[in-house]
Amino acid sequence: MDSGPVGDHAESAQETAPLPIFYSVKFSEESRSGGLTMKFATIRSHGRGKAAQISNPRRLRAIFAGGTALAVATAGYMFAPTTSAGAAGAAGSRPEFDSPSGLAVAGGELWVTNKRGNSVTEIDPANGSRVATLRGASYGFNRPIAITSAGSDLFVANRRGSGGSVTEINPTTGAAVEVISGSQFQFDKPVAITASGSTLLVLNQGDTKKDPSALGSITEIDASTGDLIQVISGSSYAFEDPVALAVSGSDVFVADNTNSAVTDVVISGGSLESVITGGGLDGPSGIGVSSGYVWVSDSVSSAATQIDASTDAVVDTYNNSDGAYGFGSPSVVIGTTSDVYITSPFGSSPMVTDVDATSGTPYWFECDTNSPDPYFSLLSALAVDGNYLWVASRSGANNPYPDAATGSLTEIELSTGAEVLRVPSS
Repeated sequence: MDSGPVGDHAESAQETAPLPIFYSVKFSEESRSGGLTMKFATIRSHGRGKAAQISNPRRLRAIFAGGTALAVATAGYMFAPTTSAGAAGAAGSRPEFDSPSGLAVAGGELWVTNKRGNSVTEIDPANGSRVATLRGASYGFNRPIAITSAGSDLFVANRRGSGGSVTEINPTTGAAVEVISGSQFQFDKPVAITASGSTLLVLNQGDTKKDPSALGSITEIDASTGDLIQVISGSSYAFEDPVALAVSGSDVFVADNTNSAVTDVVISGGSLESVITGGGLDGPSGIGVSSGYVWVSDSVSSAATQIDASTDAVVDTYNNSDGAYGFGSPSVVIGTTSDVYITSPFGSSPMVTDVDATSGTPYWFECDTNSPDPYFSLLSALAVDGNYLWVASRSGANNPYPDAATGSLTEIELSTGAEVLRVPSS
């Protein structure tokens, strides 16, 4: 059985003389670890007030030492109490999010990577309730920074661990399918992941600050097999500090912050189309596509640049002097069929701005000065689910709710920016 939420204190518990005691049971949420689906329950000692977490409780029996639960034995398994690091998937043992860094919609659910928590949270988008938390050795999570869907599965980019890795997850069961790693993939601090059909594209940031030769790259993987297709790298691509990528047709566009450039690459074969510079590109931080245009946010100039995806020509650059954009070091960008949504993550009033992808007209922006207050804090990821936009905050700096101290989600309407839901809501 996998380590993680279960079994962490089994050895120490076995060294203690068991004192069988029965407890009352209160069921809570479902969690998954290492492919094992578990219904968690809180069991309480009558008269001692101690609590622990178990799964599949049948004929409950706890092992105690000095009045403190070390582990719970049931149905042939040993489970650790909530006070241990291994029980982190249980209700009430950790905040709902821990520095959320990526969002994806798959299987009718919303999936959130928790970079600091080394986990993935499954959310029911209908009501914002937490369905499950995925963590454990079988997932290989190591600073999971981004997530995407391809085919029927989810793929998570892990930033650390021998250069990095990609974890494949079955969204129906929550089980880990495969951890893709190895020197042949040339992972080097993955920073983003997306898909074009059955091809996964992992953007490796590299580390030119420590080693000028450690340039960024794109690792292409066959999502159906986990096999390497190719690694796109070389100085001609200008991947000095790549931070984001987006697919438009047969090409992938990469935003590079240090080079103040956008690189257009043909996905099949990896040939270089062009390196786009100038025209308002000063410090690209995010990128999205819509309506035949590539939109690039710029954190240095607090602007957004529109590029024709077919010609690679810069169309225009928009900043706050051109209209009510509200840009302040804009970052994450996502596109729909007609609009792009651009985050300004920092300060006392972070915001999301809706821009017409063709005309560049700003429609609305949602920020912390609006009513009701969305409580945005360090905006880190976006995901579109039908007519709604999910926004991740990786901090609780502007949020009064205790459970949001390490991150939260806000759902807003695409057409109006009106707030629909906050997670957590208290």
